[in-house]
Amino acid sequence: MRSRRKQKLSFSKILLTTVWVILGVGIVLLIFRLVLKSGFQPPLASYVVQSGSMEPSIMTGDIILIRPEMQYSLNDVITFRDQKKRVITHRITDVQAQSGKTIFLTKGDANRSIDIEFVPLENVVGKVQFVVPKLGFFVSFAKSTAGIILLVIVPATIIVSDELGSLRSSLGKKRV
Repeated sequence: MRSRRKQKLSFSKILLTTVWVILGVGIVLLIFRLVLKSGFQPPLASYVVQSGSMEPSIMTGDIILIRPEMQYSLNDVITFRDQKKRVITHRITDVQAQSGKTIFLTKGDANRSIDIEFVPLENVVGKVQFVVPKLGFFVSFAKSTAGIILLVIVPATIIVSDELGSLRSSLGKKRV
């Protein structure tokens, strides 16, 4: 009798906890959506570094956190969009004014020469504020099909099958 109560209690606890988690996540997502619709931009953006052009200061697989600034200076490491709309992170090597607009010359620390394209101020996404070493490899894997299967579907399947086994066991004991 006592074990049945424990099973009922544990199943109801699990169910209640699941409902609270789903409700909490739903509220957080609703707040996040409302904040985005209001036009508020988060202060930091993150990118996974895909190339070694900034090594050794920023390595492939690092995550960079960037923030838009009012102005940028010589030697700042900035993230910008090039003419092909690719996101690039390089160091400012020169600041110039061209036709009344600010432009930057940039260079990757590991590159031998400066970048061919000038970077207009309006193409700058922000300045690198912080580097998180190697976490980008995990993030990139988690976004892949294999990562989703390994990190989401497999654990969810294990949890569901375990719960179904517990439920089957508890129903089998009630019939006896």
